Amino acid sequence: MAHVMNIKRLTLRDMIKESDLYSGLPDGLTQLPVPSAIRINRKRYSVPETMDELAKKICYGQRLFLTRKEDNDFGWILRAMDGYFYPKIWDEDKALLFGKYILPLRVVDLYPVAMHLITLVSEMVEREQALLHREPTKVELAAGIESLNVYSELTNLDFLSDVMKCTIPEVLLQPYTECLVRFMKAKADSDYQEKYYKEMQLAQKQKAKK
Repeated sequence: MAHVMNIKRLTLRDMIKESDLYSGLPDGLTQLPVPSAIRINRKRYSVPETMDELAKKICYGQRLFLTRKEDNDFGWILRAMDGYFYPKIWDEDKALLFGKYILPLRVVDLYPVAMHLITLVSEMVEREQALLHREPTKVELAAGIESLNVYSELTNLDFLSDVMKCTIPEVLLQPYTECLVRFMKAKADSDYQEKYYKEMQLAQKQKAKK
């Protein structure tokens, strides 16, 4: 029979190995207070307090990494911790390897931080949607614009590469907030062009009636 470990000594690695044994534990762990910092591989890392703070500290590559889907809670935890706390110039492959330093962390320290990061990332995505979402027109829907959704990440990278005059690997290292501003400007330009076109059509109709 598996031995239940004292929660103060329990690590993420232990939980993954005996996930059935500790299946009811995460609900309680997420209620623990979020610390201002966490120690990883003998280094102390500050924990962002707000979504704005997180957004200002990540690059666009981290934004893509943090929002990719995972199959289970352990995957989300490792992705959140790797994606935010990887301490060097962003490299997705090396960030994944950084997970070896997350596995030995005590869950009482790790869970509140990881869940907090996941919440902040969700808030960041919600803000993006509020700022950038545009309902497709009937013509676009009829033409099957939704089929392009699968290429949205590549489309965004190509757009940023073009407007920022840099390669895609360089785009991934650009500050996330700067990339967001580029998307917002593009949407504002598109909205203006659409309104201008409608006003021109209306003016032409009124002129034709006269």
